[in-house]
Amino acid sequence: MSFRWAIALGGGGVRGLANIGVLMAMEEKGLRPDIVTGTSMGAIVGSVYASNKSALETRDVITGYLSSEDFLKKAQRLNLSSDLDKGFFDGIYEKGRKGYFYYRTLFRKSVVSPEAFFSELDAIIPDKSFSELDLPFACVALDLISGYTWILHSGPVRPAVKASSAVPGILPPVEIEGKRFVDGGWVESVPISAARFLKADFVVGVDVSRDIVSIDYEKEIKNSLDIIFRADDIARSIMNTYRISEADFVIHPEVGSASWSDFENLEDYITRGYHATRERISSLKKAMRSSKIRSVLWRNK
Repeated sequence: MSFRWAIALGGGGVRGLANIGVLMAMEEKGLRPDIVTGTSMGAIVGSVYASNKSALETRDVITGYLSSEDFLKKAQRLNLSSDLDKGFFDGIYEKGRKGYFYYRTLFRKSVVSPEAFFSELDAIIPDKSFSELDLPFACVALDLISGYTWILHSGPVRPAVKASSAVPGILPPVEIEGKRFVDGGWVESVPISAARFLKADFVVGVDVSRDIVSIDYEKEIKNSLDIIFRADDIARSIMNTYRISEADFVIHPEVGSASWSDFENLEDYITRGYHATRERISSLKKAMRSSKIRSVLWRNK
């Protein structure tokens, strides 16, 4: 039985673009995963990579569209941004700061309409089934009805990735077989369980979660929603710390505390993922070799 290793690409909005840099650095050093899993933005990146097995092509597909004229025109038509120099999701964030977000959360199940959400992601996510991908792939989503975490690994790829990427309240829940899925990052930011489910012997986790730092309470906490969001950030950070310990090796790009919707410097996040991986590549190879040896010895007992 061969030794198979997986890369579990973490979620975190724009910070998840660092996953692309991680894949690029690994390819340069001859490391290509046998299995790919992803959560949220990690699911988007992972699905594209599993479809083409090229980090550079994945970068071109995703950043090419997010910075394209077509993307900006759609954002303007949707009236989500008054400034074409700002991206689609950044427009949502700015509207939210002005009270638009708070108003719509009271009267709708999502700030963004299903039509807008689906059309944007369809330009990026492969129109394939999981079985048609070049690499085994799975993503994680949270079912609001049952309260369970689900590993999506069969059927059409697009709805599964959309389900894993549907930020609660901002993007609409995705219905699959009677379930209502939202962003898997709320329960498992780095999808290590999905990699184990696909029978990975060794799992590399890419953690792009936002750093939790002390805040100026008087300046940053203005209302009850600010308190809810702050408490939610802390709770998910603690959960992520617990879950990430299940990986065999972790790469944590220095992506700071950027908002999930800060899509202005796409290449910067990719570069951060690239450099973080280059710095740890020797340690990663050593850890893989040790794991392979242990695996062989265990199987020969």
